[in-house]
Amino acid sequence: MRLIAPEVLVGTENPWTGKPFGREIKLGLNTRSHAEAVRLRDIRLGQIRQLEAEALAARGRKSVGRIIDLSPESAAEWRQIREEAQDPDSIDHVLTDELERADKAGLGQEVQTFAGIVFRGAVPLRQALEEYLHDRREGNPQGFDALSTTTALDVRATVNHLLRFFGDTEPTLNDVTREKAFEFRAQYLPVQRGLKPQTVAKHVTFLRGLWKWAIADKRYLKTKNGRPARNPWIVEEIGTPRKRAGRGKADKKREAFTPEQVDKLLGGFSKWGSRQGDLMRLVLVTGCRVDEVGSLLLDDVAEGGSSFIIRQGKTENAARTVPLVENAQRLLAERMASSLQAQQQLEANKSKPDKYRGKKPSYNREALERVQTMAAESRVKAQYD
Repeated sequence: MRLIAPEVLVGTENPWTGKPFGREIKLGLNTRSHAEAVRLRDIRLGQIRQLEAEALAARGRKSVGRIIDLSPESAAEWRQIREEAQDPDSIDHVLTDELERADKAGLGQEVQTFAGIVFRGAVPLRQALEEYLHDRREGNPQGFDALSTTTALDVRATVNHLLRFFGDTEPTLNDVTREKAFEFRAQYLPVQRGLKPQTVAKHVTFLRGLWKWAIADKRYLKTKNGRPARNPWIVEEIGTPRKRAGRGKADKKREAFTPEQVDKLLGGFSKWGSRQGDLMRLVLVTGCRVDEVGSLLLDDVAEGGSSFIIRQGKTENAARTVPLVENAQRLLAERMASSLQAQQQLEANKSKPDKYRGKKPSYNREALERVQTMAAESRVKAQYD
């Protein structure tokens, strides 16, 4: 009897030999009778499953009694074991028994997702998102157009909407059928979430791009005959006419805010220090986009807050240096001081996880002191303005 050892058993003691399990389990059945050999094989498989369940419990992984771990990470491990096995049928024999037991325990949805990952190669949506953003990063070797920081954040927000739509389950790419995609864009986003048609169209555009990558570039989604699957986010223009979700007419002019409108905007954030209020003031005084200001890093801001740099955007002209008037400089100095102070506290907090320990401070203490002094002076000056 030969089978690939479950990953969790590799290195643990083999009770039949007293030696550690390797990548493959070999057990003699010591019989010439076929019926007896089948009976002993089933006994040995049950014993191996019990050893696996005990090892999973000892490792602290998700396991309820003898029910297999149904997490996407576990499914990926099982899929790799099947791909590397010389005789995947023996793996399937063990795995199907475990899945039947989990299904009887009321975990039908989890079993379906797990089986899709193992047997059909279904990729979890969360995993696909991270791979997609990694492949679309600046300087990627595939030559894909890089996503800007703000666009990548928008894509992540869109996928989070889709994950909430599926509820407590962990959907795979295969779970997003044309029917589910239609329900998401036609009911969930506009009705349950209350989003406008323009915003719904924006989310659908991001998802269409993600699925194009999964279908054409990664070959994650195929039909039964091996052909590329159809993109569920391609919307056909049929049915009752709707307002176009694109831009307005070219001759429509944008009007500036009136003084009364500006007062109303700032009235909700009368004091400095709130993220929304500071962001609103900087946007109004600079004319920058909200996402441009909201994604600024400390390295993008000149010392003292006299200006900041927008490094990239939707067009080449979006990269620019934006100077600030005096009041805006003081506001930005306040935010720099609070951000640097937060980094200082992070370094001083010894109760944080190990990944924060032993690292050199990522800020300049002299710069912090200068910014704190400038912020204090600005608070005193603000009392007389």
